[in-house]
Amino acid sequence: MSNKILDAACLLFFLLSLTMISNIQEEKNLQETFFAEAESSSNSFTPESDEKTAKVVKRSIGKTLEVCSFTGNEEPVEKEQNAISTDVQAPGNRWDIALTEEEIHLLAKIVWLESRGEPVEGQQAVVEVILNRMASEQYPNTLYEVLSQGNPVQFCSWKNRDSAVPSEKEYQSIQEVLDGKTELLRNDTLYFSTFPLTDQVEKKIGGHYFCY
Repeated sequence: MSNKILDAACLLFFLLSLTMISNIQEEKNLQETFFAEAESSSNSFTPESDEKTAKVVKRSIGKTLEVCSFTGNEEPVEKEQNAISTDVQAPGNRWDIALTEEEIHLLAKIVWLESRGEPVEGQQAVVEVILNRMASEQYPNTLYEVLSQGNPVQFCSWKNRDSAVPSEKEYQSIQEVLDGKTELLRNDTLYFSTFPLTDQVEKKIGGHYFCY
């Protein structure tokens, strides 16, 4: 009788041990599955996570920004690259003349000295005369030489150019002409002054007579 009880006790102990081992193994498997899913989730993109997707940054003035792809909680990395740029004003006018930024600044000084009290149309006409001269075979073909030409002298203000303080008005007037948005004068109108310099007066704008 005692042997049967002992055998039953051993069997019961064996069954309990198997149950405990099975529970421990199952819990371990659940933990491994949980951590594996968590790791997989942290390294993958989801449709709802717009901030984790790659971005493209448009070209900005003077430089190009490139944003690399990134994942998780990383921040986008910006790489500055040298952009291909030029300071030359692309020709879009009837003279097919392009000016650099430096030349535009110089021209703005002369326009300010010659016609800062004139209406916008008067300033634009002054710019047209200058471009007419650059395009004419009678005068040099560079802005600097046209403005600084000593004989004949048209731009007496040249010597005072360093004291000029051009405003947005002058730059805007120049830009309108360079963009081909004006056609105030004939292409052979080469003179302007507060009095007629020739008998061929095309028009009077403000305080200036424009002659060919």
